Amino acid sequence: MVEQNGVSQADFVDFLVKSEEFVRERGAISYRILPKVVRALRNDKLEIIESNDLEWLNEPLLKAGFKYYSGFKHEFDMDVNMHVYLKDLTELSEDDVASTYNQTTRRNLRAAIKKGVNVRKIGESEFADFVAILKSSNQKNGVGTRDEEYYHNLKTCFGEQAHFMGVEFEGKLISAGVFIFSKNEVVYFEGGTLQEYRKIPASTFLQDYMIKEAIRVGASKYNFYGITAEPKASLLRFKAGFRGVAVEYAGEYRKRYLLRTIFSKIFRK
Repeated sequence: MVEQNGVSQADFVDFLVKSEEFVRERGAISYRILPKVVRALRNDKLEIIESNDLEWLNEPLLKAGFKYYSGFKHEFDMDVNMHVYLKDLTELSEDDVASTYNQTTRRNLRAAIKKGVNVRKIGESEFADFVAILKSSNQKNGVGTRDEEYYHNLKTCFGEQAHFMGVEFEGKLISAGVFIFSKNEVVYFEGGTLQEYRKIPASTFLQDYMIKEAIRVGASKYNFYGITAEPKASLLRFKAGFRGVAVEYAGEYRKRYLLRTIFSKIFRK
């Protein structure tokens, strides 16, 4: 395979040369590249079911002095995700998509419906509540939480593409998530549930609602975003309940510019 997503080795080399010129002109100390190119597809046990030869990508990067950092991470990466969980929506309708979920997820969805929960949009004036929900979930999972300003900036950056959605139970916001819409894909960027309401499967209800919304707007993919290396991890188990595939991207390549690194160390003393 000499290309992916319409990008050939010649295209990539041209990008690499020009981008290195760009970062050098601006005095960069290091350059980090994480190509959104698929290295492998994995099942829910994270066993490889399909792989791609990425020598066309790897060769010019290593030749240019980049070092490769690979492998599944056991911790959740708040910066960028090289391993995500995707669901193909191309042949699914709003009416039949729930039938593709596993038994546990379908049961949880029915339980949430029986509880009478509902989904609504979250306004920027409610972002403090949104962050509190994330913090409640993240503390349980040992993950940090970004501050409220981050989400205001995210909304400013993405505008109408960023949908902040919440699940209400008896008039109280108990679960929430932020979803980024693009032409062919909806990304579940981040979300959580208040721990005192964790027995109500509100997150399952919200995911089902947004998957159906993705189908309504014509998206071909629903991206559950990041997963970790442990097949038994609750994060992967939850996302896998919606029946998709784990995608491993090319990985991380880094290059440090030696002289600038030395000067940086001197000036820090």
